[in-house]
Amino acid sequence: MIQFSTEIKLARLSSWGETVKTSIIVNPMANKGNCGRRWPHIRAELEKHLGPLDDGDIAFTRERNHATVLARLAVDAGSKRLISVGGDGTFSETMNGVIADDRPISPDLVLAQLPGGTSNELSRSFGQLSLAEASRAIASGRTREIDVFRAEARGYSGVQVTRYGFVLAIVGAAATISWRAQRVPLLKRLGPFAYVLMTAFTSLTYSPRPYRIRIDDEPEVKAPMWSLMLCSFDGAGEGLMLAPGADSADSKLDLIMVGDMGRLESLIKIVPNLGDGSYLAHPKVSRRHASRVMIDSDRMVRADVDGESIGQLPMSVSLLPFRLKVAINKA
Repeated sequence: MIQFSTEIKLARLSSWGETVKTSIIVNPMANKGNCGRRWPHIRAELEKHLGPLDDGDIAFTRERNHATVLARLAVDAGSKRLISVGGDGTFSETMNGVIADDRPISPDLVLAQLPGGTSNELSRSFGQLSLAEASRAIASGRTREIDVFRAEARGYSGVQVTRYGFVLAIVGAAATISWRAQRVPLLKRLGPFAYVLMTAFTSLTYSPRPYRIRIDDEPEVKAPMWSLMLCSFDGAGEGLMLAPGADSADSKLDLIMVGDMGRLESLIKIVPNLGDGSYLAHPKVSRRHASRVMIDSDRMVRADVDGESIGQLPMSVSLLPFRLKVAINKA
């Protein structure tokens, strides 16, 4: 195993009025490789606010889930602040590296996102989509806590997969769209447009599946569904407003169930209205709060957490009894 001392040297950066051990994890492939190409500019902006960075303070991911490994090594070596440079997927990987057995491995840890991906929901939600605003947030020392949930599903190999999430967990048509858009090399180069194409294609080919759903301690419900989404933030992806008004620190998940939807109906009535949340007004769409949800089906149904396909049903999603601190520019 690579030792952390040769992978990242901890920066002792002056902010918050004290010295803070900081590690920077960069996903150079985020946003079709634009994050890597823009890294010199991103670094320069970050240094305006944190001071000079040594190359040893920075690690670049080389493969999927590498940020999880790097984050764990960083915290084990004493880092108290992790800066994720990339999108929500990179941040989610980083977050998964600092949680073990449903608890944070360092209670005082602060996570931060420098927006460099296709989807930067954490930065968008807190008004930090520009590099300058995000860098100021990191340097300010101000933080906010966000909810974290655990998702367990059957992996494609048949082995149970556990994933910690912070934006959303989805199953059904929405998860199929994400899975298809990520696994076609040509489409991946198209960025957000890939999701537009896959959304249209999936809407015209996907039929609702029969589900068994248990919400908190309520009796199990059986119903056909086009898709189910558990949201912590109000937005997701590129320009989607799935749960307007959702609070990422209210100890609740917004459960949105898109019911027995015909193909043309989903394409015309649901998909065009995902950008502003008006799809929620459709009579076959329901929304409520939940802290634990168990979802199963007799059909093969894909499951996705924070934009990453983790496997298939059955899937359980539960809010965890703690929150993580993230850097914000305005309290």
